[in-house]
Amino acid sequence: MLASRVIRSRAATFSVSKRFMGGYEQPPLSQGKGGAANLVPSDEEQATGREREEMLARAKGIEYFNRQPVRMQKGQGTFENPVMVPSQEADRIVGMVPKGQDGPVWFELTNEGIHYVPEVDLHFKLYDPLKKH
Repeated sequence: MLASRVIRSRAATFSVSKRFMGGYEQPPLSQGKGGAANLVPSDEEQATGREREEMLARAKGIEYFNRQPVRMQKGQGTFENPVMVPSQEADRIVGMVPKGQDGPVWFELTNEGIHYVPEVDLHFKLYDPLKKH
């Protein structure tokens, strides 16, 4: 669903469009220009959303998604000293491969305090790496 409204100010009058899906506001749509007629478009031309943002950032030499593993320090994982997971978002999906297992355990963290994950018996907390603590 696309909702529009007109904003008036002394400097200018302009229209702002917002996308709503699932009852909440969505970020602005990011999409490529598409391919030329009768040609198969490249990834850059047809990519949308986060994939497109990642491709644009990569072209500038920027890592859009942090793919570095979170390294636990000795003694981390308790309620008093949780494993700190970087994220500039309000939530993040985290995967961890416990010792002796072949596959990861996936769980969601939010920026609402400390989270206990019983499958790995550890406490985790999100933090914004760009904010001063």
